[in-house]
Amino acid sequence: MAERYEVSTTSRHSADVSDKVLKETSTTRLMLRPEIIENPHNANACVRIALVHQRKSNSTAWEDIPVKPLSSIKAGEEVKLPLDSQTTLELFQQLTNLYTIGAKGNFRFGKTNLVVGREEEIIQADASRTRVIKLLLAKGHSVTIWKALVRENPDLATQLSYSRIHEERKTALQEFRSNLGQTQSENWWQGFFERNTWIFGYGLKYQILKSIQAQPHYGGTNIAGKEMEKGDFLKQTEAEVKFTVLVEIKKPNSCLLGIKPYRNGAWQLSEELTGGIAQLQANCRRWELDGSQAEQNREALQEEKIYTVQPKGILVIGNTKELNKIAKRNTFELFRRNTVNPEILTFDELYERAKFIVEHTGNAD
Repeated sequence: MAERYEVSTTSRHSADVSDKVLKETSTTRLMLRPEIIENPHNANACVRIALVHQRKSNSTAWEDIPVKPLSSIKAGEEVKLPLDSQTTLELFQQLTNLYTIGAKGNFRFGKTNLVVGREEEIIQADASRTRVIKLLLAKGHSVTIWKALVRENPDLATQLSYSRIHEERKTALQEFRSNLGQTQSENWWQGFFERNTWIFGYGLKYQILKSIQAQPHYGGTNIAGKEMEKGDFLKQTEAEVKFTVLVEIKKPNSCLLGIKPYRNGAWQLSEELTGGIAQLQANCRRWELDGSQAEQNREALQEEKIYTVQPKGILVIGNTKELNKIAKRNTFELFRRNTVNPEILTFDELYERAKFIVEHTGNAD
């Protein structure tokens, strides 16, 4: 966790650091009082500390408790400062941060505020540098700044890029969640997934999918032709040799099942589900026999090592919250498991996959 420190120079070779609380009760506390020094004999030995007990005075202000000089200790007497495990851990973490500060060195005269933490937690610039950066951006030099950053500090540039991607994905995830219970059209959802193709990029039988064409035409002479059967996405698996995948997008409120049971614990399937499957199966077949074999399409795709062999289909439809009875759950899952193609995903399942990507792979594309 990032933590702030105030460093006050006391000479050219030393600086006091603000006290840190190691342990506190309502009336007493144990403080760490650090100092950063420049050690000419051992550069690593750059931290000096004192452990100070304090108590509250009548004015509720904290006061240092006087320490008995060691010279006054008689033979046989003992002086001991026990630390419990939590206090010892806090001391270790503070010392780790202090040695990080000591390694930095070269403090400005006077007081300096520093923040110590992991690189993914903080990226800081002082006020004067921030003003310069804002001025350069305002004058249209963002590309120049970025190129210079990539040249001078490529690791930081990569970190900033990952951070931007991660923030954009968090925003998209919030948009995904807020619209799950709404009545957006299929076109709206198609546009959302087109803007956020990363959502389909993980977990689909460990094949990474990338878009070839949004709203493709599955038959005729050209992927982007006219007056032909349209689908929502034509995608590809990602590897040395790639294979086409067709994706069809319905709506979160599309019904998975009918309104009443069928018989013997089975439930009716909805027309939207069976119709979506039939439509996608027909599109897969038509793309395999017609669209993918058209000369322009075949040559364009094969240049990228993209091939079509019984293309996989993915149907995104409905929400598992509809499965509120045992018969409904059994019917849907048994049907889905025994449907070879297409793979059937519900919107809430796809949301959970997107959530996993955001929470666990924030620094990976």
